[in-house]
Amino acid sequence: MKTSALLLLPAVLRTAIAAQSSAKYPYLNSAAFDSGSLGPYPNRTYHSAPQHIAPRLNVLQHDARCDDGLYTMISLRGDKVMLEGQSPMIFDNQGELVYMNATYGETFGLGVQTYKGVDYLTFWQGDDSVGGHGEGYYFMLDSSYREAYRLSAGGGLKGDLHEFRITKDNTALVTIYPMKELQTKKRPNPFGPRVFIWDSVVQELDIETNEVLFEWHASDHFTLDDTFYPPGGAGRSPKNGYDFFHINSIDKDDLGNYLISSRYFQSMTYIDGKTGAVLWVLGGRRNSFTDLSDGKATNFAWQHDARWNADHTGIHVFDNGARYGEKPLVDASRGVEVILDLEKMTAQVKQEYINPHKIISGSQGSMQVLPSGNVLVGFGYNAAWTEFTADGEAICDVHVGSESAFNHGAVQTYKVNKAAWVGRPNTAPNATIVDGTQLFVSWNGATEVKTWRVQGAQERGQKLEDIEDFAKEGFETSTEIDWSTYCFVRALAFDSEGNELGATEIVEVECVLDLEEEEEDGAKGDETQTSEADDNDWYWGSETQTQRSFQLLGVVAVGIAVWELWRRRFAKKTYYAVIQKLCNGSGPLPTAVSSSAV
Repeated sequence: MKTSALLLLPAVLRTAIAAQSSAKYPYLNSAAFDSGSLGPYPNRTYHSAPQHIAPRLNVLQHDARCDDGLYTMISLRGDKVMLEGQSPMIFDNQGELVYMNATYGETFGLGVQTYKGVDYLTFWQGDDSVGGHGEGYYFMLDSSYREAYRLSAGGGLKGDLHEFRITKDNTALVTIYPMKELQTKKRPNPFGPRVFIWDSVVQELDIETNEVLFEWHASDHFTLDDTFYPPGGAGRSPKNGYDFFHINSIDKDDLGNYLISSRYFQSMTYIDGKTGAVLWVLGGRRNSFTDLSDGKATNFAWQHDARWNADHTGIHVFDNGARYGEKPLVDASRGVEVILDLEKMTAQVKQEYINPHKIISGSQGSMQVLPSGNVLVGFGYNAAWTEFTADGEAICDVHVGSESAFNHGAVQTYKVNKAAWVGRPNTAPNATIVDGTQLFVSWNGATEVKTWRVQGAQERGQKLEDIEDFAKEGFETSTEIDWSTYCFVRALAFDSEGNELGATEIVEVECVLDLEEEEEDGAKGDETQTSEADDNDWYWGSETQTQRSFQLLGVVAVGIAVWELWRRRFAKKTYYAVIQKLCNGSGPLPTAVSSSAV
């Protein structure tokens, strides 16, 4: 009777916890999510990692053809994303968080790049408020998430947020926006005899030494007449430079030449890697190509992320078709691949990639051709990304903020990438107990964990014994601990081959010890505890000595310690009174061992 009474309350708690944990992340085609009923940025926290505030994704459409084993990488920011949630983030193919670190603050362009045969997480971090392009540094994190490299631009300049690309030559391509004063010869003009511009500069750097290997300035090759961007009041002083070109991507080909994208020229420019001379221009006022697709191959507007395709027969780019503050020029932003015939100088659209909801993004955005041949399009200023087949079929569609908040800057991703990644953190996994007996475990950034094993002991200093194994589920996994048997637990992480990867610290359960069981063990239990503690100091550490001190002191303490002890005892007595009523007075109740006395 005593046992059934003790198990009654835990059963109720288990039911409540199970009901709570049945809610799945992410949302699946949730109308409430996209209507804004859940707020512009639905998010969640974790018991074992409360410092993380991660988005709760709304998966509008999912297809197994997207499950390629790659991780999705974003750098989340926006007006409605709290500071603690602005972070580089990695998600698995189930939409579950794998890694984040908000200590970096606002970042841009998270992805995986290879340098000298080693993969690194790379991103830009800095102050993005400077001129709309930012000033900061480029980071390279190794597989343990330690900073391996931090680069600035060459010549003592700070790099801007738009590009950090590692080449096959193990060099880095970066973009810079230095202030420059120009003498204006054309009359009349809105600037007077001089104008202050944010120039657009390409640098190729030696990653080890930060030496500048190549440098190119837009103002040396183009004039203000080529821009589509109105100056407004900009350009009259160095405090308010005119961003006439706005470079936002660089790609280097096997010939050593560079393809650069100019948002405000609405064009892509191909420049000689030795002389810097302009070889041709696709789109914009200086377009070099005949368009074979009724304007769709050259009429870009405010585009981002221009790259060579795999066989260098053309380019792919995210074509915004819109700029915030202006009426859109198109019905939807698009990813597009354009085939170029450099002999006949013709351009032709091979394929367009348009979101089923016809999203129009007034800034930012990305397009990536994946190893599978699928195409990933990120919508930058709007909190969404879509994966397409090569022929343009949308097969996976994800929102990371409500659709009702699109075009308001509420939640932004700048770029979205997918990449293979193996994370082996140099930190230990985390564990915590919730509601007395529910164990939650997580390991930020660990990609190889497949199984958790719980170990436990009844008393401090005893040898930990295996309790159960359970599969890792998402960022954080939970299980309930038998509080009548185990007072101290920890979790071990294992990979798919059964190799132990790491262990959490030991955490304390609000347990109930059976008094009769303790008396039955008697002195033998005390003796075992001492000998086993000596053999297992490696996971208990100095806690064994602390326990012996507590045993000698018993319930005697002073000041705050006494108050805390009796507060816990009062809580326990209240609990036993409830259990006594549940037992209807049948049989003696077991005596609990206060956590402050073990």
